[in-house]
Amino acid sequence: MLKKILSFKIFAISIIAFLPIVIIISIVIAVAGISMGYEKIYQDSAEARESNIVVNNQIYASRYRALLNKYLKTKGYVSLERLVFYLQRKNNVLDITTLSDEEWATAYLNNLNETKKRMIPIKTVCIDLKADETLPDYTIETDFNDDGLLIEKLDLCNVDGEDITTSNDYSEGYDDLPYIFPLKEDYTVTSMVFENRNVDFGLSEKEQESVNHHSGWDFSVPIGTKFYSVCSGSISNIVYTQYNDLPFSNSKNQIGNYVEVKCDNGLTVSYKHIKASSVPVSLKKGSGVKIDDFLGLTSTTGRSTGPHLHLELYNSDGKRLDALQFIDFANLNGNNF
Repeated sequence: MLKKILSFKIFAISIIAFLPIVIIISIVIAVAGISMGYEKIYQDSAEARESNIVVNNQIYASRYRALLNKYLKTKGYVSLERLVFYLQRKNNVLDITTLSDEEWATAYLNNLNETKKRMIPIKTVCIDLKADETLPDYTIETDFNDDGLLIEKLDLCNVDGEDITTSNDYSEGYDDLPYIFPLKEDYTVTSMVFENRNVDFGLSEKEQESVNHHSGWDFSVPIGTKFYSVCSGSISNIVYTQYNDLPFSNSKNQIGNYVEVKCDNGLTVSYKHIKASSVPVSLKKGSGVKIDDFLGLTSTTGRSTGPHLHLELYNSDGKRLDALQFIDFANLNGNNF
């Protein structure tokens, strides 16, 4: 009996002795798990930055679209990345959603050459910011907001540790913009390129993720609105799979109709959700097109929630690009808006 009691005491003492070690190991594992989770978020953020994607851009989307719909046609295009950077730098504020609509609008216009209707070269902007002695020091760092979303500090004036204001790799000149806008009637921007959306099509998780990481720009227009080639090149694809003008909720057609043009500069432009058989019969795969040639009519086919034109740009590797950064908004001949 005594042996049993002694054995139990030894066992109990052993448990008590090892308990702190077990607790410490558990804490270390938990912390490591959290750290690995954060590391994955930061890694995803770094990969997004390589594509000029603003991380968790859904928190900016509504206010940014409002600015685009107010200024895009008359003033020109400023990317979300530029806007976020400029507001962060001017105010030394990580979460720019805390700033006023007026501050957002001022930042948008301050990044435009209104004569050329395009963004001022980033080197020029950085030189001006560097010379502004009234600005606060840029001390913010990438962090999470109160909702647990990562907000990244953007510093477009320093690339890979290099100050672009003193680098010969950056110019204050304006390169020629090769494309024109595809619509000549009024439109509303409803989704931006690379936008993190939450549109439920009832698809598989993988398909839904693809849909909600938006690959192009959406411009809301009535069914039957004409659209035009943004570039000179050749027809690389014409696809018709839907012969009615119905959104996905009614048609359940995941592909829809689209036409693609490979531009002379090697990039490919895709025009999606278009009306069936609306591309001129003279145009076939391989047919040449000129910039501003009529290409077809808009609709709401495929994975669409309503009538609009989806404009998508990608390179030979299939990497999606921001089409609006290639469009010359000073060249809007024939537009009715």
